Amino acid sequence: MTSGTIFASTQLPLTTWFLAMHRMTQAKNNVSALELRRQLGVSYRSAWRIKQKLMQAMVERESRRQLSGRDR
Repeated sequence: MTSGTIFASTQLPLTTWFLAMHRMTQAKNNVSALELRRQLGVSYRSAWRIKQKLMQAMVERESRRQLSGRDR
């Protein structure tokens, strides 16, 4: 089910990932890995990896969006 996604080979529940996505996209300022660690109840290492994977996915999505847009 998670094969080929950023969730592949994770030991964490998908609900943890979705909560991290929510926290990162709804925060007015940058969310640190330390904040995510506290909010998600995971280790700092897990929080850091979640943040890095989600940030990379957002950057990749945004770059694809810019390439596919039309000039007006």
